[in-house]
Amino acid sequence: MTRTDPWQENPTMTATTGSNQSAQPDRPGMTDGVCSEFTVFTKIKPGHADAMREDLATLASGSADVKARAALHQIGTLHDARHVLFDNDTRHMFASVFDGSWDTYIDDFGKTAIGDRFDKVFSHTEGFPGISDPGVKDWFVSQQGPAGVFVSSYPDLTVQQIWKDQRVNEAFQDVLDTPEFRAALENPANAELVATPAFQKLLEEASA
Repeated sequence: MTRTDPWQENPTMTATTGSNQSAQPDRPGMTDGVCSEFTVFTKIKPGHADAMREDLATLASGSADVKARAALHQIGTLHDARHVLFDNDTRHMFASVFDGSWDTYIDDFGKTAIGDRFDKVFSHTEGFPGISDPGVKDWFVSQQGPAGVFVSSYPDLTVQQIWKDQRVNEAFQDVLDTPEFRAALENPANAELVATPAFQKLLEEASA
C-alpha cells in the first residue's frame, strides 16, 4: 500500500465517487448529498463492558490516537465517528458519517491501524468475526440500524474538499497578513480588480 502525506489533497486509498460506488450492492444507511451514515448496535459480551471502556480510553490517548489520526487522513473519507455504551453496559453503538461507497469504507478501515482498533473494541461484542474475516461485512449489515432521519450541514462537501478549503483558507490568511498584500490593495493599478464583486466577496469572507 502506498502511503502519502496525510495533508495532501488526494490520498490514494479511496475512490468516493463514480463507477466504484455504483457497482457495489445496496447497503443499509441513509445519505445526504455525498455523506452517508453508518450506525451499528451490538451486544456486549457479559463481563466485558469495563474492558471495552478501558480499550476505548487507551485508543483515545497518546500515540495510539496519533496513529489513528494518521490512518484517518490516509483513508480520507471519514467525517466523524463515536462509540457509546448504553443499556446498563449491555449494548454498544458505533456511529459514523463517511463519503462514498459503504464497501470501500469498510475495506479501507481494514487496511490501516483502524482495523486493529475495530478488532480490539468489537472483540468485546457478541459474534464479531474479526475485521479480516470474509464475512465481516455481512456481520456489520446484520447489526446495522439505519437512521430514520440523516441531515448533513454540508451535504455537497467531501472530507477531501473540506481539507482543501482549510488549506486554501490558511494560505490566504497568511497572504492577508503580509505588507505586500496591503500595498497591492492600495495600488491604483489594482483598483479595478479590487472593486469587483468577486474580490470584495473574497475579502468579506476572509475577514468573517
